[in-house]
Amino acid sequence: MPALVPVIAVIIAAIVSLVSVTVTTVKSKILPQPSPEIIQQTEQLTPTPTPTPTPTPTPAPTPTPTPTAKPTPSPSPKPPTTSTGTTASSVGNAKVLTYDLSSTTVVTDTANDNDCSNDCPTKALAQHISDNGGRAGMNGTYFCPSDYASCAGKVNSFDFAVWNNRQKKWINASTLFWNGRGMMVFRPGSAQFFSCASCAGAPSGITGGIVNYPSLLSGGNILVANEGTKGTRSGIGFGGGKLFLVVASNVNYWDLANTFKSLGATEALNLDGGGSVALYDGGYKVGPGRSLPNAVIIK
Repeated sequence: MPALVPVIAVIIAAIVSLVSVTVTTVKSKILPQPSPEIIQQTEQLTPTPTPTPTPTPTPAPTPTPTPTAKPTPSPSPKPPTTSTGTTASSVGNAKVLTYDLSSTTVVTDTANDNDCSNDCPTKALAQHISDNGGRAGMNGTYFCPSDYASCAGKVNSFDFAVWNNRQKKWINASTLFWNGRGMMVFRPGSAQFFSCASCAGAPSGITGGIVNYPSLLSGGNILVANEGTKGTRSGIGFGGGKLFLVVASNVNYWDLANTFKSLGATEALNLDGGGSVALYDGGYKVGPGRSLPNAVIIK
């Protein structure tokens, strides 16, 4: 018996080893292998790493030019209007005083109370206005023209007919019927114009009257040609219910007539020019210029 024990042990060991090999072989045979579809699916399920995109810099936006703010045009300033209804304005190179004719009384005056042939009295325009209780006015007629033989060597005289409202009479009445002159006369709230003074006679019931040349406008028609030298000129006109006193620089008579027409005047008469021009309303707008033998006054 003792000799059989080692043999049995060897046999048992061999059986155990054989069983171990068999189990291993069986396990190896029964271990399922993945099918090709599974492998393929597995490969598909494995995410392919997405390449990190190279960041493209965002282009800086092209700045939209800020529009330059255009200044809001200021309305053209309206001519100042006084409490008395006067409108002072400029038209081109002219100074203009405008009045409501229906509420205006125009008077004319001379510094002399009777006819004067030479060395006649004169006054500043402001004094003419003050002496007649007025508020505004302008220069009157030409002085006696030096190129007239009858005026040679005379000082401060004038040969044009002017109504003296203080004396209620025409000064130089004998010249009312001279040809080539115009006449403008005034009554309270109205004006009347005669391009031919000699055709008008001696109007009555007036507060003002002045004769001069040339006539500029009649019925809206220009009466002078576009000729002659340019200088400083003045005139008086009316139309559309308005009265206009105008002083213009660097103009001929045609320019002055057109200035009146642009204002709406239909009738206009030229007055003195050069160093005699003066325009006043609460103060001198033009002038004072020379001391004057006669003037137009607004009340």
